[in-house]
Amino acid sequence: MLLIGQHERVLIVGPTEAHHCLRCQTETQFAPQLRYKMARIDLLFGFVYQRRYELACTGCEHGWVLDTESMDQQLGGVPIPWRHRFGLPLMLVVVAGLALAGWMWRQGHGGG
Repeated sequence: MLLIGQHERVLIVGPTEAHHCLRCQTETQFAPQLRYKMARIDLLFGFVYQRRYELACTGCEHGWVLDTESMDQQLGGVPIPWRHRFGLPLMLVVVAGLALAGWMWRQGHGGG
């Protein structure tokens, strides 16, 4: 059975900072995080179609959106796991390779 769907993940990408939260009305910790949405086929193959960095309150998740390009540079790249970013293209290459191998095997061994 194949599972197809979408998923949202949040990665903490740095240390927390103390700020005043307007929603909590108190001084709380804010964590820099990367929130991304991905489409998935099964649990291994996916691709990211939306991502953004946020500085969010650890209590209520309220906060600010951060600049994506500057955060990527500051972090030295995109911290999304490789299989989440490139899983679907990898699956397509594997399926095409298997199809080609099957065709080549049939040409060499099939022929009656």
